[in-house]
Amino acid sequence: MNTEKKSGRGCLFWFGISAAVCFLFVLLAVYGTYRYVKWAINEYTDTKPLPAPAVKLSHTEITNLQYRVRSFDDAVKHNQPTAPLTLSAEEVNALIAERARTNGAPAGLFFSFNSNQVQAQLSVSTDGWLWHWMDGRYLNGSGDFAVSLHDGNLSLKVTSLSVRGRPLPENFMQPLRQNNFADSWTNDPNFNEVVGRLQEIKIENGKVTVIPKPREPEPEPKLEKNDAVK
Repeated sequence: MNTEKKSGRGCLFWFGISAAVCFLFVLLAVYGTYRYVKWAINEYTDTKPLPAPAVKLSHTEITNLQYRVRSFDDAVKHNQPTAPLTLSAEEVNALIAERARTNGAPAGLFFSFNSNQVQAQLSVSTDGWLWHWMDGRYLNGSGDFAVSLHDGNLSLKVTSLSVRGRPLPENFMQPLRQNNFADSWTNDPNFNEVVGRLQEIKIENGKVTVIPKPREPEPEPKLEKNDAVK
């Protein structure tokens, strides 16, 4: 006679328990992720964009400003003599606002200049991010950047970044400070050509000044052999 007792709980029972425990852990992980994402959204985004600085320039002044910038750009591109281009933060912001008004822009971008640094503020709508969880909110950030141009090499480095007025952690900032963000533009031959014709970019007295290189002399025409004999 077989005296072994049969187990009252077979493999299916234990499989069901294991599946239930795994499902519970999945629910807890999903809930924890959801709570963290909601916290991060509320912590780092706002319900309103950053207020844009008021444009105090008249329509005529903006038109003249656009003409001055285009004239400088054309002169640099065609190796023609031109005076340095100096712009205040108000003029730069007016140009950005006018471009956004005529062409539309997904983000608000504003500049100010202090000492040898550029302060930038960025306001981006987060509509459509994370399966529309962030609809109706804005990522508002600001940063300080050091800009310089020497020997045709443009440098753009970040010194500080803040989101919603809170500085980003130092362990996040340290590797960022080592990067030259202008390097990402060096693959553009048109950009390199323009930068190669600039002598210096300097920021002082609340303005940015772009100084072109002196005009390169035109190559002298080659003399034909007959002309050289004469």
